[in-house]
Amino acid sequence: MATGCPPLLRQQWRSHRIMAQARTRLAAALSMARDRVGTRTGLLVLPVVGFELVVFAGALGYLLRMSFYASTPDGLYQPGTWTVTNYTQLLTDSYLQGRLLFSLQLGAVVTAITLVVGFIYAYAAWRASGRFRAVLLGAVLVELLISIVIKVYAWVPLLAPNGTFNSLLVGSGLAESPVALLGNGVGVVIGLVYSMLPYVVLAVYAVLTSLDWSHVEAARDLGASRPRSVLEVVVPQAVPGLLAGGITAFSWSTVAFAAPSILGSPSERTVASEAGRFVNTTFDWPRAAALGIEAVVVVVLVIGLAVALVRRFGPADTTEGVL
Repeated sequence: MATGCPPLLRQQWRSHRIMAQARTRLAAALSMARDRVGTRTGLLVLPVVGFELVVFAGALGYLLRMSFYASTPDGLYQPGTWTVTNYTQLLTDSYLQGRLLFSLQLGAVVTAITLVVGFIYAYAAWRASGRFRAVLLGAVLVELLISIVIKVYAWVPLLAPNGTFNSLLVGSGLAESPVALLGNGVGVVIGLVYSMLPYVVLAVYAVLTSLDWSHVEAARDLGASRPRSVLEVVVPQAVPGLLAGGITAFSWSTVAFAAPSILGSPSERTVASEAGRFVNTTFDWPRAAALGIEAVVVVVLVIGLAVALVRRFGPADTTEGVL
């Protein structure tokens, strides 16, 4: 700076330079702190990643190898063999492909119902306060602690011809005789929706807690009705939670085993039921493995297609943090 400037200007210039240097040093310190936190976070995730690689990827790799073993009539499989016969027989078996198609349809129906019911439940818990919110969320968490087999068996006395639901329907005059709710697709869907509901509720509720309620109030001030304000403001913001919960519900319900076996009939057998038959009855483990690999591939492809459609036509940044 020129030496002929007044002392006051020189002092101001020095102050601005010191403040600029301080801001530069603060930004550098914050950047280093973020890098350190990112590094530490990555180190904390390493054990989880290693566990997943060993348990999930390792098991899937073993299943893939098993699917290429040759079957044998007097044992489980022929060690050391390689064949694609299991896949060719699987792809040309109309019955098994029909079971796969049924499994996908079952997963789609269960996911659709669970998303609607789960969103309503999560919205109610989000708008509730105090003890009522604690009760709503506590009920979901308690349901997660119960074994899925116990949860499915609990529906048997409720859905039976002389069970609770039919007693209420006949006693109230809504039905003249007991309605078939057990041993068919209705019972299977009910059991699966009940089992998948907590995962959708918690995923949607976690997203809704970050939503500013003033946006909904602004929409209503502009003339939107209550249902319209929810559909146009809340639902788009809840799409990431709906997507995460829908992926979980579809993945699990498509390959469900307990609910179709306990609440359904032979017509509701899924790919998991058929794989269990190959393992426990016919002892054809390679064919069961091939069926499992096919189910995994198809489910992943369907989920990938759904995510791509949501990313293409849904709100911006919908899939961020999900996939």
